[in-house]
Amino acid sequence: MEWLWLGSSLVGIGLLGYGVWESYRLRLVSYELTNDKLPSSRNDLRIAHLSDLHMKRFGLKERCAVQLVAECQPHLIALTGDLTAWRNALPAAEKFLQALCAIAPVFAVEGNAEVCNQLTETLAAALNRLGGRWLRNEAAPFGEGIWVAGTDDPHRYRADAERALRDVPENAFCLLLSHSPDIIVQPTVRRADLILCGHTHGGQVRFPFIGALYKRARYIQRRLAWGKHALRNGATLITTSGVGTTRLPVRFLCPPEVVNIIVRSQPS
Repeated sequence: MEWLWLGSSLVGIGLLGYGVWESYRLRLVSYELTNDKLPSSRNDLRIAHLSDLHMKRFGLKERCAVQLVAECQPHLIALTGDLTAWRNALPAAEKFLQALCAIAPVFAVEGNAEVCNQLTETLAAALNRLGGRWLRNEAAPFGEGIWVAGTDDPHRYRADAERALRDVPENAFCLLLSHSPDIIVQPTVRRADLILCGHTHGGQVRFPFIGALYKRARYIQRRLAWGKHALRNGATLITTSGVGTTRLPVRFLCPPEVVNIIVRSQPS
């Protein structure tokens, strides 16, 4: 019995150590898609997508995230919420935003971490001051024929996709940012061409043949909790596993990621 107990303890310690190690294995994941609405005058639209950093400091993982974003050579950077939940981390969060704004225009939306800790207004003011754009159920043009829309947090029932998309021209390519993939249950999202979300952490802990045991989102199928998916209306949903962790500082078969998205007007 002692050997069994010792063996189980060693396995548990090993799995815990692996989970902590994997949580720092930040990687770059790339997706490509085509869309006829993208103006033919440009070859592509490159987007770097980050979510769920849950920052406490501007440390190694955050610096690595900035480096990976720079490698994408993006036309724009999308942040889909949960940048930080801690007021004492606001200086670090602003430093992170400043580093991103030096690479490309940044568009961001709130997550439940900002809502619960009343940080949305502070972070929005910081990003806008740095030259980025924090979207609050609204949209903004991004060059010819491209619009970026963003909603408040769906997880806290603050999202209004209809309001966010009402100014977007029908023939424009529309990128929609929202913290949770639960946004897809709002009928108006069918006007968006590409929807970027986070919140689920990809499950954070996944198992072979099973996937995520807990998806965190309320209304989506479990398969939509991570990755690229074509929706019935023709839109593409990309849900990232995020950069940080929540509740426990571990990951299993679900490494953190920065997402590189290339949208082309015609197949290459």
